[in-house]
Amino acid sequence: MFVRPCWKPHKEEILDLIDRYPWALVINNGGNGPCATNMPVLLDRTRGEHGTLVGHIARANDHGEVLKSSDSPTLVIFHGPYSYVTGSWYPNRDMPPTVYYTAVHCYGKVRLQSNQELEHWLEVLTNRMEQPFPNGWKMTDIDQSGVTRRLNHIFGFEIEIERLEGKFKLGQDEPRKDAMSVADKLANAEDPSHRILSEMVCRYNEGRKT
Repeated sequence: MFVRPCWKPHKEEILDLIDRYPWALVINNGGNGPCATNMPVLLDRTRGEHGTLVGHIARANDHGEVLKSSDSPTLVIFHGPYSYVTGSWYPNRDMPPTVYYTAVHCYGKVRLQSNQELEHWLEVLTNRMEQPFPNGWKMTDIDQSGVTRRLNHIFGFEIEIERLEGKFKLGQDEPRKDAMSVADKLANAEDPSHRILSEMVCRYNEGRKT
């Protein structure tokens, strides 16, 4: 990933983005070309220098066999808030359109989980995703036989992050007044993610004089 020094976030900010936006794209080199699958991937910060990613995939998915046998690193991509930026948002309309965005790339080798580990992390994932819902669903809402039956159709995997790259392109290479003008437009958007992006633009351009 091409990252200008001004776009490079701190490690903790990269990990925070993974925590907040766990919907990821997992990519491997396959015999007939790249294999890619979208899936939720959680971050365990307690293991590894950069943390360990945890996910699961259907056994019926051809990508699963590639994931199991791959000798090359797996790439996992996370996207945070982003927005197209029209040139009309700049005060003097003298800048071309661009995109403000946040992204993280993680690389590492795959380790397969035991069924016990898989079940544990499925419960962690379920509890995490059900948090916003009042009286959310729990794995205990079905009997253990129902859980065990479904486990036979998936397998869990872990990726200790060996290389971690983050890019937060938020107007840091533009005149500050232009970045702040974009932030104002995003702050008034209907899309909640654009309002979050506005806050990030303000934070990452804070302290700049020009």
